[in-house]
Amino acid sequence: MPNQFQHSKKFINDVLKNQFRTSKNKFYNNKLINFFCKKIGVKYGITVNSGTSGLHAALLSIGLKKNDEVIMPAITMSAVTYSILLAGAKPVFADINPENLNIDLKSLEKKINNKTKAIICVSLFGLLPDYEKIKKILNKKKKKIFLIEDNAECMMGKFKKKFAGSFGDFSIFSFQSSKVISCGEGGILLTSNKNLWLKAKLASNLGYKYREDSYNRIRKKLQNTNFSRHVSLGYNYRLSEIGAATVYGQLLNINKIVQQRINNGRKFYKIIKKYKFVKSQKFSKNFTHSYWAFPVVFKNTKILNIFNNLFHKNRGDFYYGCWMLPYNEVFFKKLKISYKKCLAAENIQKRLIQLKTNYKTSEEINSQVKILDKVLNKIKSNYLKI
Repeated sequence: MPNQFQHSKKFINDVLKNQFRTSKNKFYNNKLINFFCKKIGVKYGITVNSGTSGLHAALLSIGLKKNDEVIMPAITMSAVTYSILLAGAKPVFADINPENLNIDLKSLEKKINNKTKAIICVSLFGLLPDYEKIKKILNKKKKKIFLIEDNAECMMGKFKKKFAGSFGDFSIFSFQSSKVISCGEGGILLTSNKNLWLKAKLASNLGYKYREDSYNRIRKKLQNTNFSRHVSLGYNYRLSEIGAATVYGQLLNINKIVQQRINNGRKFYKIIKKYKFVKSQKFSKNFTHSYWAFPVVFKNTKILNIFNNLFHKNRGDFYYGCWMLPYNEVFFKKLKISYKKCLAAENIQKRLIQLKTNYKTSEEINSQVKILDKVLNKIKSNYLKI
């Protein structure tokens, strides 16, 4: 894997040399937006200080009213739920498909009603849902339902040669510290709808009215004491120039960075296929999984507990257990919002872990692959009758 930050250091130094002067501001933010939009295949972008902020700004842009509902998958990080609640809507949880772990299309269709305003679909662990089928479901409805892609975990993933981020009315990507490209905290919101873009800019940038004037013309207007800057209530969700410079530098090597993750994920997948008591996400050749992480679903929690003990004893790397379902989290229970349980998600969540894929050398990933194989083989030989 290339040095992920080799270009970022130079760009960060540029920002420091400019001393964050207003006349130089947004240079790297604009370069980042232009590069990202061109790469993904959309028209407009807004850099933000987190993926969650991007989701919130998107939801604020679609005219949500009291009692409106936003559907989301039951297995994902709770930040998605936060964005819906902070926008004043009610989160509705669709169950997951046990095979690919993404939103279940039958459950999704059942959850849609006259209160549904939007759907947030998550590309879990780097695998896109089937947006072709999702759009068919939405097109059958008599009213507009906004489609928002959460690609916090999916950089350069594809469905039928189209990149994640090019399917929805909005899409977000995250630059948080664990993500494929990162500046510690940050994100970007994308759309090809100019009207939605303008509304999202207002929501994310303190209600500053977007002006297409040149910088010098705007600068002259700032000398007028009657110059109106803020036309609506908005949040300060802007991304710093240092953050933008850091991410922009990584984008220059994005193909190699993502390919390394894909290669690592595929090595884990070869091992998983050998054993009947574990599985990972199932997908067709139409999909390109970008493997932000490698998910493993165990047959039952007993086997997972055995694995946990053996994996660490054999120097297996740290891994994460699946997030608790958002509606089971303490914050959500305190809100006393009615919801229906998602049985498939509840069952799988207890048996699901995610292995790291951000190994930079073949020695690192090959070591972890050997440990995984050794531990699973030991479970098969000593603990199971398969």
